[in-house]
Amino acid sequence: MLHAFILFPYYFFGALTILLLSMIVSRVLRLGVSINVLVGIAIAAGILGLAIPLAADVFDLHQLGGKPMLVLAASTFVLAAVDAVLAKVLPLALDTELKEI
Repeated sequence: MLHAFILFPYYFFGALTILLLSMIVSRVLRLGVSINVLVGIAIAAGILGLAIPLAADVFDLHQLGGKPMLVLAASTFVLAAVDAVLAKVLPLALDTELKEI
């Protein structure tokens, strides 16, 4: 049971990566999407992105080690930097929502 706790960082960084990627896509395509919708999509996709392959035996818990986590964590930093640069060039309505939080 203890080895199942390795999934918590994957859920966190997976949802964060999907959120940042969806924010970048909404900036580039100039979509007027609320941050609440993007967060909901990111959380659902992060959970389903791990639950479905684990349930279908696509990979095992033993394959979820440090290297995939490092790649996922590094991608969140890269996507956050890209989003910060794009926020100055392509501001959206969700930027004002994020400032209010």
